[in-house]
Amino acid sequence: MLSIDNLHKAFGTHVVLGDTSLQVASGSILGLVGPNGAGKSTLLRCVLGLLTPDRGSITVDGVDAVADSIAARRRMAYAPSETALYHRMTAAELVRFALAFHGAPDVSGALALLNAFQVPAKARLRHLSHGMKRKVLLAQALSTGAGLIVLDEPMEALDPEARLQVESLLRQRAAAGAAVLFSSHDLMSTQRLCDFVAFLHHGRIVRQGTADELLAEASRVLHLRLREPRTLDALPAHDMWTWNGSGVNWTVSCAGPMEPLLAALSTLPVAAVRGGGSLEELFATLYSEAPAC
Repeated sequence: MLSIDNLHKAFGTHVVLGDTSLQVASGSILGLVGPNGAGKSTLLRCVLGLLTPDRGSITVDGVDAVADSIAARRRMAYAPSETALYHRMTAAELVRFALAFHGAPDVSGALALLNAFQVPAKARLRHLSHGMKRKVLLAQALSTGAGLIVLDEPMEALDPEARLQVESLLRQRAAAGAAVLFSSHDLMSTQRLCDFVAFLHHGRIVRQGTADELLAEASRVLHLRLREPRTLDALPAHDMWTWNGSGVNWTVSCAGPMEPLLAALSTLPVAAVRGGGSLEELFATLYSEAPAC
C-alpha cells in the first residue's frame, strides 16, 4: 500500500531525511519510532504531499505521491499531531466537514466513535481539552474508508483506557485490509500494536524489522549493577559485545551467543542483573550507539 524509496529532504544545509526507505503492506501496522528531531513528522508530511522531497519516490496504492499528491491523498486518512482545529465548529461538525473530502466515508461510524470516546458531539471544539480534540481527529481518520491511515503521535494526551480503545480500533482497520503508519513516543503501545517497527535517528533508519525480531534483539541486552565501579577497559571485551555506562551501572548488548558473555560476567562483582526484552530497552541501546549524521 505504501512504498518509500531513498527519500531525502533537507532544509538548507540541514538534512532531515537521508535516503530513507520504508514499506507498509495492506493489513499491517508499522510504528515509526525516534526522539524529537529524528525526522518522523517530516517523513509523514512528505507522504501526505505537505512537503516535497528533494529526491526519492513515494507510492501510495500504486499512485506516485510526489507527482500526483492529490490522487494519493484520496487514498489516505490523516490525523496530525497538532490539535489546532476550527474552534467554532462542534465535534460533530468537524467530523462531517473532514469526511466530506473522502469518497466513501462512514459518517455514522465516526459519530459513534465520538460517543465511544465520550466526546460530546455538540460541544464546540474551543471548549474541549487537548485529549478530547485528539479523539475527534482519530474519529475522523478512522472513518474515512481510506486504504492507508497515517497518524502522527496518535496516543499523545490520551488516557490509558482511550489508548487501549485506539489500539483495538487500529487492529480492526488493519484486519479489514488497511495499512497503518504512525509515529509515536509511546513505546508500550507500539510494542503491543505493531507488526513492524522502524527506528529513525537523524533522518536515517537505524533498525527496522518485525516486532518479534526486534523484541528478540532487545532480549540480548543485559543491565548490570556492580558492587564496585569499573572503567570500560576493566570490563570483559569481545567483538560481539557492546558496553555502555559508567561506574557501577553498565549495559551490555550481545550480537552473538550468550553463553560466553554469561561466563565472562561471572568474573565481575555483579550486585544485580536485569534482562531486556522491550522496545524501550532497544530504544535506549540504539540511541546510545547511533552516531549523528
